[in-house]
Amino acid sequence: MSTATINFLLCAFLAALALSDGHAAELTVATWNLEHLNDTVGEGCVPRTESDYAELARRIAALDAHVVGFQEVENEAAGRRIFPSGEWDIAFSTRPSTGSGPPCYNRPEARLSHQGTGFAIRSALAWQRHPDLEDIAAGSRIYRWGTDISVSLGGRELRLLSVHLASGCWGEREDRSSRRSRTCATLREQFDELGQWVEARRDEDSTFVMLGDFNRRLAIPGDWGWRALAPRSARLQLLTGEIDTQCDPDFSEFVDHLIANPAASRLLVPGSIRELPRETPHPDHCAVAATFLLE
Repeated sequence: MSTATINFLLCAFLAALALSDGHAAELTVATWNLEHLNDTVGEGCVPRTESDYAELARRIAALDAHVVGFQEVENEAAGRRIFPSGEWDIAFSTRPSTGSGPPCYNRPEARLSHQGTGFAIRSALAWQRHPDLEDIAAGSRIYRWGTDISVSLGGRELRLLSVHLASGCWGEREDRSSRRSRTCATLREQFDELGQWVEARRDEDSTFVMLGDFNRRLAIPGDWGWRALAPRSARLQLLTGEIDTQCDPDFSEFVDHLIANPAASRLLVPGSIRELPRETPHPDHCAVAATFLLE
């Protein structure tokens, strides 16, 4: 057994002790699109003040998660604004920076900055990084890569994938729109790539949860996005289909999701799926979380 493997197993054992406090090892996993989280005060499509960053950090504390899969974060420095070192590790997408983009739709004087996916992981946890899911970008530099990690706790390993798919093809109305045809075609390609990732994890007999901003109302009966995933994976569970969203009046169904395979579903703590309500006028999405019993 290598030194690296021994160290990882030791960290996993210590993390189980630290997080479970003598009880069953519960792991709370959340997903949160942080809506253009920039590393600099007053910049970007959604400019923040110092108090805004502090408020986000307070809401993260209220969320009380062990792992937060995030989307729309400019870089690791932006993540550190709300996930401080010493408390959190950060796994940030390795996609090359896109630099300064087109004008922001809601703030023409500002430019769209790089948007990345990633994870914030409590520092006491043992975790491993896997190669980013680059193919989900559908061959384009503007689409986000998936960030892929495994977390170990209580003698079990949970594989996690944070994604942010193409925006603009949320449901049936967009499917019928000729103006949305290119976006919908891209989204279909991305779902096909996700299906291949699911198949690979199934072949490995992994326990996994996909999470993030799928930009698709997957709970709608018969939706093609869900069909693209579920038949490949044999009984995937759409955890966000278990509760109602109250976050955005323009979206009556979730587009940010937690999706578990059967092995992960069996570890789900009943009644633990929840949405963190929005408390400020800033347009970040609402975090969604679920707790798993890893023992």
